[in-house]
Amino acid sequence: MKKKIGGLPCWRNKMTLSAIQKKLKELGLDAYIVTYGNRFIWQDILPCEHKLKHLCGFSGSAGMLVILPDKAFLFVDGRYELQARQEVDLNKITVINEDPCFINACYFLQKNGLQIIAYDGMTVAAAEQKSAEEIFKNLHLMNIGDLICIDRKTPVKVLERPLKYAGKSREEKLEQITALLKEYGADYYLLTAADSVSWLLNIYAKDLACSPVVRAYALIGTDGTVALIGDNLQADLPVWTFEKLTNWLNDNKAKILYDENTAPAEVKKWLLNGQNAGDICQMLKAEKNETELNGMIACHQRDGVALAKLLYWLQNNWQGKTELDVVQKLHELRQKQDLFFEESFETIAGAAENGAIVHYKPTEKSNRRLQEDNLLLLDSGGQYLDGTTDVTRTVALGTPSADMVHDFTLVLKGHIALAKAMFPLNTCGMRLDTLARAPLWQECKDFKHGTGHGVGCFGNVHEGPNRISGGGSTYGFKPNMVTSIEPGYYKENAYGIRIENLYYTKEAGRNSGFLEFTPLTLVPIDKRLIDEYLLDAGERDWLNAYHRKVYNSLAACVNDYEKKWLKESCSPL
Repeated sequence: MKKKIGGLPCWRNKMTLSAIQKKLKELGLDAYIVTYGNRFIWQDILPCEHKLKHLCGFSGSAGMLVILPDKAFLFVDGRYELQARQEVDLNKITVINEDPCFINACYFLQKNGLQIIAYDGMTVAAAEQKSAEEIFKNLHLMNIGDLICIDRKTPVKVLERPLKYAGKSREEKLEQITALLKEYGADYYLLTAADSVSWLLNIYAKDLACSPVVRAYALIGTDGTVALIGDNLQADLPVWTFEKLTNWLNDNKAKILYDENTAPAEVKKWLLNGQNAGDICQMLKAEKNETELNGMIACHQRDGVALAKLLYWLQNNWQGKTELDVVQKLHELRQKQDLFFEESFETIAGAAENGAIVHYKPTEKSNRRLQEDNLLLLDSGGQYLDGTTDVTRTVALGTPSADMVHDFTLVLKGHIALAKAMFPLNTCGMRLDTLARAPLWQECKDFKHGTGHGVGCFGNVHEGPNRISGGGSTYGFKPNMVTSIEPGYYKENAYGIRIENLYYTKEAGRNSGFLEFTPLTLVPIDKRLIDEYLLDAGERDWLNAYHRKVYNSLAACVNDYEKKWLKESCSPL
C-alpha cells in the first residue's frame, strides 16, 4: 500500500535498511534521517516501535540513524557509544559519538556535501526543523513521512490517578492553562508532551513499560474543556483520533497555543494560527506540590527497604549468581512494598566489564555470573503510586583492587561536593556540573553522561526542564524540584562505577535566596570501596550524616539479621 505524504510515496511495510537505501537511490534522495522517537517526541516507545533496533540492531533509548544510499551512520551520545559498537554491524554502520539531534545530523550531512535530506515530520520537533531551515540554507529538507511505519493497534485504558497522590485536582491545574490562554488572547492550547498531559489531567496507563504516562495530546479550550487525542484510547474524557484533530485544525482558524519543542514539525503545519507558548506544565510539574513531595519522601523510604534487603542478600549470596538473578531478586523485593506499580526503567545490573557500558541491561545472551574481586554496578528504580525512584549503587564482590577503591572514592568525592552545595535560586545545572567532575578531572578522568536529571512523580524517571550537565542545562533550579546526582567513572573492559541519589531542592535558610539539596534516596554506600584518607573532614561528616539518616529511616523495617548488616554498613568512618 502506498500513501501520498509530502508529494512523495511512503511505503508502509516495515522496510529494512537495505530496502530504504534502495528507495533513496530510486527517489534521488541523498539521505533519510530516522529518530528514536515517534509523534511523542521525547517519550519512551514500545519495543515493537523501536525503529533503530529494527534497522541496525541498536537497542538504546537515544540515537539517530542517518541513512545514505550506500552507507549509514548511527549518532549516539557518550552513554551509548560502547553499547552501540557492540550491537551494530560496524561493516555497515559507522557509530558517531555525537548528540543524536536533528541539527547535528544536518550539519554532518552538509559538511559531507549532501543536499536533499528526507525525514519524518512526525518525529522531528517543530523547533528543530525551524532551526535547521534557518541554519542550513543550502539543504533541501523534505518531510516524506515514515518509511518504517509501525501502528499501535492494542486498545489502551486510561486510568485516573487519585487526588490523594496527585495533590491537585484536574480542575485546579486546568485553571492555570485557561489563565495562560486569556493572557495570550488565545482560544485553545494544544499540549503535545505526553508526560505533561498525564500530569495535567491526573491520568495514567499501563501499556508502556516502566512509564505510566498516557501517550496522548490534549486540546484545551478557554472554558477548561478537554479533548484527549491518541490511538485506541479508552477514557472517560472525550477522545479524538489524530485524523479528527487534523481535520479540525484544517477547518479551524482559532488561535492555538503550542510548544514548538514538543510538537512535531508536521503538527505545526496543521496549525493555521498557532503561537509558540512553551509547555507551562513542564515548569509547573517540576516544582512538586506538598502532596507530591511527601509521596516522593515516603516511596523512597519503602524503596530503600527493598534495596537494603537486596544488598544484604547480595553480600551473603552473590557467589554463583548472575546479573539476571540480581534483577529478579530486586523485582521480588520491590513488589512487596506498598503502592509499588512497576520498575521506573529496566534494571541495569552490570558485572565487571559490563558495568562500563553506561546503560547496559542484562539479557539472556549477555547475562554473566558475578565475578570474584570485582564490581557490580546496579542502577534501578521503582514507580510507586505516590512517587518515582532512581538509585545507583556500585558494590564490591570479594576484595576490590586498589584502582577500584581509588576511582570509587573520586566519584564519591564528586557526588558529595555537589550534594552539599549551596547555590543561588535559579542557578542552572550547567553551572553546578563541574562540582561533581572536579575530583576526576584532577586525574584526567571524566564520564560521558550528564550529572543529573529531573524526575517525575509517578511519571517519567527522566524529566525536564531541570537537569545537571555541561551543556544545554540552562533552566534554573527552584524549591521542591527533584533531581538526580550521579557522577561515575567507566574503565572499558574492566568495571563501571556510579553513585546516584535523588535529591529535592529547598531553601538554605529563611529568605537567603539560596537553595540546597536534601536527599530522598536512602541506601547505604559501600564503605569497602572508600579510601577514607582521600576524604576531607567535611566529606566524612556528610557521609556519616547521610548513613545515620539511612539507618534511622530503615532499621525498623528490616529483620534482625538485615538490621545488624545495616548498622555496620551505616557505621561512621
